[in-house]
Amino acid sequence: MQPSMQKNQLSHEETMSLVEKEKVLFLGASGDDFPYVVPINYVLLNGKIYLHCRRAGGRKLDCIRKNPKVCVAIAEAESYRTGETPCQTSTLFKSAIGFGRARALNHDDPADRSLMEAVLLKFGEKFVPGLINPTIPPEKLAATGVVEIDVEKWTGKGRG
Repeated sequence: MQPSMQKNQLSHEETMSLVEKEKVLFLGASGDDFPYVVPINYVLLNGKIYLHCRRAGGRKLDCIRKNPKVCVAIAEAESYRTGETPCQTSTLFKSAIGFGRARALNHDDPADRSLMEAVLLKFGEKFVPGLINPTIPPEKLAATGVVEIDVEKWTGKGRG
């Protein structure tokens, strides 16, 4: 007998469609005493999640360097269903949760540098459709950090 899907579970295809379409994810990292969660723009390229940030770093990169295990959450709130009582009110949504490992790409590694350029161009395509000049000035590339997340497990849920 085939095990049934959990209630409201999305198929892998539905989950990945949501991941491809949305623009903001919440990154959860833990390198300190408390977890750190931050909303950030992202792109999906070759099955991996990419984020960009300041190369000089900050709390996000500090956490990733201390502990590369991360969690990402992506959600789409479609609408709300209301009823006569609070128990009849709910959000119609789709969400994806991914668990994986993150690493900062290395500017000194030619393969990583080439990947960085491809990722930043993908950001341009996703966030500025019809981009006229897709070149990245060298000084901007030098100041930009890119984080790669290799997601080992995706789960998706939806209601609606």
